[in-house]
Amino acid sequence: MSLSALDSVDDAIKATKRFLLPFDRARWFRLAVIMLFVAGAGVSFPNVPTGFGGGPDVGSPGPGPGPGPGPGPAPGSLNPELTGTLLALIVGLFVLVVALVLLWAVAGAVMEFVFVESLRTEHVRLWTYFKSNLRRGARLFVFRAVIWLVTVGLVAAVVGGLFFLALGGSTPTAPDSAVIALLGLLAVAVPVLLLAVAVVGTFLGFTNMFVVPVMLVEERGVISAWRRFWGTLTADWKEYLVYLVVSILLGIGVGIASGFLTLIVVLVLAVPFAVAGLPLLFAFDANAIVGSVLLVLGLVYALLVFVSLLLVKVPFQTFLRYYALLVLGDTNPEFDVVPDARRAVRADGSGDGPAGGPAGGGPGGTGGPDSGAGGPGTGAPGRGTGRDGRQTGGSGGGAGPGTDAAGDPEDATDDGWNVDRDER
Repeated sequence: MSLSALDSVDDAIKATKRFLLPFDRARWFRLAVIMLFVAGAGVSFPNVPTGFGGGPDVGSPGPGPGPGPGPGPAPGSLNPELTGTLLALIVGLFVLVVALVLLWAVAGAVMEFVFVESLRTEHVRLWTYFKSNLRRGARLFVFRAVIWLVTVGLVAAVVGGLFFLALGGSTPTAPDSAVIALLGLLAVAVPVLLLAVAVVGTFLGFTNMFVVPVMLVEERGVISAWRRFWGTLTADWKEYLVYLVVSILLGIGVGIASGFLTLIVVLVLAVPFAVAGLPLLFAFDANAIVGSVLLVLGLVYALLVFVSLLLVKVPFQTFLRYYALLVLGDTNPEFDVVPDARRAVRADGSGDGPAGGPAGGGPGGTGGPDSGAGGPGTGAPGRGTGRDGRQTGGSGGGAGPGTDAAGDPEDATDDGWNVDRDER
C-alpha cells in the first residue's frame, strides 16, 4: 500500500503551480505579507538589563592634604544619575517593546489561519480572513506561549537539578572548581536544550500544519482540535512518521534552494545600485548631500531585497503547506480543507480520466479514484477517493465533458492546473 506522505509530494508541486500560476501580482504580494509572519523563525524576546551599575564619585574630595576637589560638571552636561524621569522612560520603552513583540506574535498566529484559508478558498484576502480568524489566532498564541513557558521552566529545572547533583550538593568556591562546574553545566544543558527544542518544535509544527486546519474546518479550540486530530495521528502513525522524515528532508532542500535564489536576488539587485552609487562615492568629496543620497539608495536597496526575499518564500512555503494538507485529507477526509485542489491535481494525468468525464463512473454515481467527479454530463455530487481508496472530503460535483466544474465552457488547451477562479 502506497503512503500519502510519499505520493503527495508530487501532488503538492502540482497544487502549488495551480495556485500560483499564471503569475498574479496582487496574489503574490498578499502571500508575501503572509510569509512575513508565517515563514519566519519566530520572535525572540530581547535581553533587557536588570540593573544599573555606578562608578565612584570622581568629584568627591579625598582624605588628607592635597589639591581640592576638581571642577564640577559643566552646565548642561549629561548627568549619569538614574532619575525618576529616566527610569520611567526606560520602563515605558521596555513595555512598548514587549507590547510590540506580543502583537507581532498574535498576528503571526492569526496569519496561520489566513494562510490555510487562502489555500482553502483559493483567494487571498488578508483583512477579511484576519478579522474572521482573530479569536482562533489569539487562542493559538496563548497555546504557543504556554507551551514555551512550560518548556523553559522544565528545562531550567532539569538542568539546574542535574548541575546541582553533579556538584555533590555544594557550591563551588575555588576558581578551578567553578570552571569545571561551568563546563559540566554546558555539557548537560546543550543536549537537554537541543532535545527540548526538537520535541517542542515538532509538536508546534504539527499544530501549525495539522491542528490549525482542524480548528478551521470544525471551528474548535486548540486543545479540542488536538484531541480530534489525535485519533487520526495514532491510527495512521506510519503516515505521519514518514511525513516527519520527508518534511525534514524537504525543509533542507527548500533551505538550499531558497538560499541560492536569495543570493541571486541580492546580487542582481545590487548591480543597478552599485552603478548609481559608486560614482557618487568616488567622484565627489564626502559631504552631507552625497551621504544623504547614498543613505537613500541603501535604504531602497534593503527594502527591495527584503520584499524580494518574501516573494522567494511564497512558492516554497505554499508547497510545504499543500503537502501537509494533502496528507491530512488523505488520512482523514473530514479534515480535508483543499478538496478542489486535490481533485484537480489528482484527476490530471492520473490515468482515471478528466474530472467530470468517464472516470465519474456513471450518471450521478460516485467519482472514480482521485477524481471526485460525477458522471458524464451530470452535476451530481460525488466523493472522490484518496490514494489508498478512502474517500476524500468536499463535494465532488463535476460537470460533463466540455465544461468546467462551474458548468462554463472549458478551454480545450487548459492543462488542469490554471483553472478559472473568481477575482483574486
